[in-house]
Amino acid sequence: MPNALRPLLLVLLATATASAQPAAPHGVPLDSLARAFADANGLPSLVLGVVVDGDRHVVGVGEVDGAAPDAHTLYEIGSITKVFTSLLLADAVGRDETTLETPLADVLGLPVAAHADGPVRLVDLATHTSGWPRLDAAMMFLPGFDPADPYAVYGPDRLAAFLETVQPSAAPGAKHDYSNAAVGALGYALARQADTTYAALVADRVLTPLGMAETFVTVPDALASRFATGHDGAGAPTPHWTLQDATVGAGGLRSTAADVLTFAEAAIRPEATPLADAFALTLQPRIPVADRMGQGLGWLLLELNGGNTMAFHDGGTGGFASFAAALPQDRIGLVILTNRTTDASALAFDVLGRLRTARARAGR
Repeated sequence: MPNALRPLLLVLLATATASAQPAAPHGVPLDSLARAFADANGLPSLVLGVVVDGDRHVVGVGEVDGAAPDAHTLYEIGSITKVFTSLLLADAVGRDETTLETPLADVLGLPVAAHADGPVRLVDLATHTSGWPRLDAAMMFLPGFDPADPYAVYGPDRLAAFLETVQPSAAPGAKHDYSNAAVGALGYALARQADTTYAALVADRVLTPLGMAETFVTVPDALASRFATGHDGAGAPTPHWTLQDATVGAGGLRSTAADVLTFAEAAIRPEATPLADAFALTLQPRIPVADRMGQGLGWLLLELNGGNTMAFHDGGTGGFASFAAALPQDRIGLVILTNRTTDASALAFDVLGRLRTARARAGR
């Protein structure tokens, strides 16, 4: 989670200012808020979507290949992928294929360096408590490494070498320290356990059951025209990232606002999905992260005023930024997708704060 995000958490805990501009839902001006944020941050395009009490509202601003983006424009969603990977773990637990406490080494059948206090378990990978660094620093010294596509050369052999040598900095489960390497390893382990690829596993067990037909590891050629081109912080076009099975579970999914809203709705009303038990397991807090915020399996969980909870995750790749949230008690979900490196959390918390305030005033 970017450090810039933490001060913005207070936005949801305060009273939002009502807007006089006309726009649904509940008078919250989604279009003008999205346009103002995109203009202020020089974004080529941005899609903002919310679901409130089951009603969806999606606005797109800017352009993708000369056309306005919409609910079906494809973007890299980066680390939001981690929530999908954690849901796969929860689902595997529900199928009695593994447990949260199972050591990673037992799943992979490979040597994994352990801490003196015990081995790294699957739950430690999903909650960023493995004690591992954010990345395998050796990645940048691999032959063919390209900083514009940093994970392209990081395959299973390099991951195996990392697992055998990495020394956890803390006892497993004891300290929260965000790690892309850990969740990448989790996705790889779950796919190997199921004797398939990550792409096939997430499609079979998450995307198909939830009816998410616009989420992929590899975008089909037929949909390539809907796949936005990314841009770096300076606004220059960037290549799409290439992630192998060793890392794809940490940030390799591409999706649309329509599909991410479907995922958010599933987290709001898991009982209406085939993955009810798995979602419930991911939404249980596991370890504190900051004041009023804890870590679930994949999700970050923020305690709001009144005791309500917001589950959320942001994402970023070399040319994209994203944000997804689900507020079960408020019956609100949100997604932001843009094709330039930025921090979308300010817009997310502004919109969510306004929606919560408007619903409260309406007696919802």
